[in-house]
Amino acid sequence: MVNNNCVYIVSGYMRSGTSMMMKCLHSGGIPVVYNKKKDQILNKKYDREDYQPNPEGFFELGRSEFESSDFPRIYTDKLIKVLHWRLAGLPEYKYKIVFMTRDPKEIEVSYLKMFQRRPPFVLHKYDELINDIFSELNKRGDIDVLKVSHRDVIKTPETVFTLLKENNWPITNIKKAANAVNTSLYRSKKQDLNKVRASIPGLRTDLPEVLKKKY
Repeated sequence: MVNNNCVYIVSGYMRSGTSMMMKCLHSGGIPVVYNKKKDQILNKKYDREDYQPNPEGFFELGRSEFESSDFPRIYTDKLIKVLHWRLAGLPEYKYKIVFMTRDPKEIEVSYLKMFQRRPPFVLHKYDELINDIFSELNKRGDIDVLKVSHRDVIKTPETVFTLLKENNWPITNIKKAANAVNTSLYRSKKQDLNKVRASIPGLRTDLPEVLKKKY
């Protein structure tokens, strides 16, 4: 197993496939650390009779774990999930990051199904948000980041995990990583956006003028 003496991170905007990637990399041989109690709480909170957003797990740490004086050292050579908004606060260390991207309309469908409310307006400037995040990450000398699209993981998983292994991610079994992709959970598609919006009573879909031309 490759030992890079770094912390491995899966990141991205919420509902962009970060949990799927965590599961796949774990199946491919990378040790994963997450807060199992938080997983249980989130599953119970968002489980509905008609929809379970993450039936295979959320794979998240709790806030106290990020705030611990041992963070990030205790996660050396292990895999954790860090959502996009926490990346700017990562202390100086050595990190390898897979950053998941996804069609923002698919993210909105998934968000609406999970939270039953309109997503943050920043989602309507998704491309700008991602560019800003990468601009900041690339200024740091302690971070190596690869952008991976949700669509590519669904469509060509072996190619994705081969690329990661070639970039010194310690995947020991590419086929197991690829086979962990559960395509039956690809349930949020952009063509369903209007239907999903219409299913939520009282949902507002109007946008500020500054955003109307972007979306």
